[in-house]
Amino acid sequence: MDLALAFLTAVAIGAGPAAMGAPLSWHGTFGLGVILGGLLLVRRRRPLLVLVLSAATLVGYQTAGLFEGGAVWPLSFALFTAARSRPGWAAAVGTLTLAYGLAMQGLDAPEALARGGVELLWLALVSTAASSWRQYGRWRAEHQARILQLEQTRLVEQRLIISREVHDVVAHTLAVVGVHLNVAVEALDDSPEEARAALRTAIAVRNQAMTDLKAFVGELRDVPQHGLESVAGLVSQAEAAGLEVRYDSAGDPDAVPAAQALTAYRVVQEAVVNTLRHSDAGRLAIRVQARPRALEVTVTDDGRPAAGFTEGHGLTGMRERVTALGGTLRVDASKGFAVQVVLPLTDHVTGLMP
Repeated sequence: MDLALAFLTAVAIGAGPAAMGAPLSWHGTFGLGVILGGLLLVRRRRPLLVLVLSAATLVGYQTAGLFEGGAVWPLSFALFTAARSRPGWAAAVGTLTLAYGLAMQGLDAPEALARGGVELLWLALVSTAASSWRQYGRWRAEHQARILQLEQTRLVEQRLIISREVHDVVAHTLAVVGVHLNVAVEALDDSPEEARAALRTAIAVRNQAMTDLKAFVGELRDVPQHGLESVAGLVSQAEAAGLEVRYDSAGDPDAVPAAQALTAYRVVQEAVVNTLRHSDAGRLAIRVQARPRALEVTVTDDGRPAAGFTEGHGLTGMRERVTALGGTLRVDASKGFAVQVVLPLTDHVTGLMP
């Protein structure tokens, strides 16, 4: 996709003005198209930087008199990408570039004003499209996260049902086997055949119980468990929703017990969902540090402060999980949304199960 957009930008900037009668030269339109198209190859990693560099390049070509084909539309893809995560900055860069382009053409020229009005409308259209795409991406990521949570809830309920069935099978088997063993013991001297029949029945019941238990255990093994390695999937979901995400991981995640790893995953998942639902943030930072005696998880965004913030069911459930493992959870909504969790990895909690 990035390669296709880069090629389309290079061709449009190079051939577009030429189709309108402007001269085509390597140092002019074609060179500008190659530069702006090449910058688009890294637009996902540094969207705002790509937009600023593209705008500076365009302004430079306009100042040198090498390009007069437009002040905004050559930046369309860079503007769209940056507006998804940093709409305010993208609008500011686009407006300043447009104002400079109009000033270069002369504000007293009717043709320049007409062209400026068209490009201003195009800037608004690109910004609106980026905002709509951003909201759609957030809705989609939130929807997927909620579906995953419902699926995990269903799996937990399924495990509870299976555990009850296992309990019933074991209790029934022990009771039946116990009865037949007692019969065998009492009949061993006086009626060996009756004792053998009782033992054969006990063996048959035991074999049937083992078959049922293997089936139940197989179902339990098929239930997926998330850990620290699954955080990368949450990062991808957030990026797909239009957020600029920075993910840092330190330490040895494989050394973290399953209970703490699953809880850390749930913390990050709930924090990402909260950012998508309740924040206008454009950037999200996730940091996971696996220290020798503690696992630290920090999730922050740059959204606006939330007045009168109260914890919902998601944060309450998250706090209960963390507390059950002897950890601490702090939530700060005064500057964006921040969640910090510390889970001890000491001997008295490593054996706990989620």
